[in-house]
Amino acid sequence: MNTLRITNTICKLAMLGSLVLTNGCSGDDDSAPTTPGTGGTGGSASQKAAVRVMHLSPDAPGVDVFVNGGKDPVVQNLTFPNGTPYLDVPAGTYTFDVAATGSSAADAVLTIKDLGLAAGTSYTAVALDKLASITALPLVDDYSNLADGKIRIRAIHAAAAVGQVDIWNITDPQNPAALYENVDFGVAGNALDVPAGAYKLGIDVNDDKKPDLTFSLPSLPAGTAANVFATNDAAGKVFLVAELRDGSTVRIDAQ
Repeated sequence: MNTLRITNTICKLAMLGSLVLTNGCSGDDDSAPTTPGTGGTGGSASQKAAVRVMHLSPDAPGVDVFVNGGKDPVVQNLTFPNGTPYLDVPAGTYTFDVAATGSSAADAVLTIKDLGLAAGTSYTAVALDKLASITALPLVDDYSNLADGKIRIRAIHAAAAVGQVDIWNITDPQNPAALYENVDFGVAGNALDVPAGAYKLGIDVNDDKKPDLTFSLPSLPAGTAANVFATNDAAGKVFLVAELRDGSTVRIDAQ
């Protein structure tokens, strides 16, 4: 597991309520997916958003995350390639500063400005790319209307060492099927609802309709929703990170 420490998060986020700007996020998913957060900051769940953070910058150090210019980080020493659980926050607009562990918000290597968090909606904020060009990718996580017996998988291209890719389902080698085509770095594919079970994915990096890398996803129980990030380490080795709803992550290396 990661070296993440969330220090007094509930208390700190409660204090942030007075700092939240009044303009909420009006352009997010109208389906308002159910918030899976812990519900610990007071107030009704319908007035809250849930947000978590993923560290996918391969050469960046462990980081602390600050919110709305606060002096104390709400997340400490989050290391590559790990993530946090959801944090419940009052709906509103936030600025997140990401700085090397032990430094301050003023030393941020990445600032996510004016990120609107809508009530009843869940978000993943991803830091990706090399440190010199680190950027943020905000994602809306939709947990609504997942049918019985199904799992929900969404692939995100976060591997800076790889260009545009196609992603294939090669669970049945006799009947390969393209899941995503021409996916650029920093792009998230649409969520796919598929029968629960184990799957084998292939990534085609040169558009020849043949997978150059193959990965075996573990069997996931029905009702699971996961973001599956393709990323790479500092040496350029590509692997997958499956991020589950509880914030835990599973690394999947190429076969």
